[in-house]
Amino acid sequence: MPAIFCYAPAMAVALRSREQMVYDLIVAGSGSVGAAAGYYATRAGLKVLMIDSAHPPHQQGSHHGETRLIRHAYGEGARYVPLVLRAQTLWDELEQLSGERIMHRSGVINLAPADSTFLNNVIESANAHQLNVQVLQTEEIRQRWPQLNVPDGYLGAFEADSGYLLAEQAIRSYIRLAEQAGCAQLFNCGVDSIGTEGDLQTVTTGDGVFHARKLLISAGTWVNQLVPGLPVRPLRKVFAWYQADGRYSENNKFPAFTVEMANGSQFYGFPAKDNALKVGRHDGGQWINTPQERTPFGSYAADGSEAFSFLRQFLPGIGVCLHGAACTYDNSPDEDFIIDRLPGHPNRLIITGLSGHGFKFASVLGEIAAQFAADQPTAFDLAPFSLNRFS
Repeated sequence: MPAIFCYAPAMAVALRSREQMVYDLIVAGSGSVGAAAGYYATRAGLKVLMIDSAHPPHQQGSHHGETRLIRHAYGEGARYVPLVLRAQTLWDELEQLSGERIMHRSGVINLAPADSTFLNNVIESANAHQLNVQVLQTEEIRQRWPQLNVPDGYLGAFEADSGYLLAEQAIRSYIRLAEQAGCAQLFNCGVDSIGTEGDLQTVTTGDGVFHARKLLISAGTWVNQLVPGLPVRPLRKVFAWYQADGRYSENNKFPAFTVEMANGSQFYGFPAKDNALKVGRHDGGQWINTPQERTPFGSYAADGSEAFSFLRQFLPGIGVCLHGAACTYDNSPDEDFIIDRLPGHPNRLIITGLSGHGFKFASVLGEIAAQFAADQPTAFDLAPFSLNRFS
């Protein structure tokens, strides 16, 4: 497939001229974070070039599969809450700007044994930030959602204002709005290498060498191909849709959910749509080293069955597996994000290591990248996400 160039009329210049142009920001990897960064930086008046090896939204990264949870009371730690609250504001704004529905406030019920670290972090972060979260005892959960078979000794933390995002629609909207704002977009064309030329960043592709004052590296799973030695490891993951009926639908007020089983396994899911309920397992998966190892759903015997024990115990009314998909996580060693300027390269920002819980933050991470490109400070404490924590 040939490279796709999308310009507003003012940007419709010959490729040779574009190679000679110095951009304020080049985005290497324009999936979730990169799509948002391209839009926000262009909206701020910067000259921006977005590059991606495919045409976002696509199925080569981590953003496909229709939906992603957005949780505000954060089991991964209260340090994420200010970021996710800003992200929510930006998602709501994107809905207004695009005219497309992005957010479903179905609510999210977090279920776990009473001594769960994750669940207690949810409750503590909700208290610290005065979030609308209701702590429910086992019997209260059963009465409210009789579809859920909750074991004795479990607690629930229900986030009424949370829910899920339409991930592919969100990226599609960012790509379109960026183009309309005048952003140059080079898709179906991967980045071969990055370098420097004087004070400028250089990005080499099959369609030429491009120059910018600042560079965002948001290349997802295979970021180590551009920046060798990063503490990021690709993990193959799957999710699937299972037969369900109207009892599990959003119209019946069935929420999105996270569940920690007694053995520590972690599952998540969404209200049923068109009689299909999507479920994924957050832990587990297969470590991989090449894109070819990210094989389709069904290529491992466990793909179609890894959720069965969870479904039998917690959602016994759910039926057979209808279809599934594979994706990849870009995991950091501690599963916290990496948001930092590369050592020795203050004009390069790296956003990676999102470890399977990053999509909900894509809007605010894109805004942070745009602030970096404009030499503006961010309102957030990013120290917990620096590379030096691995030194």
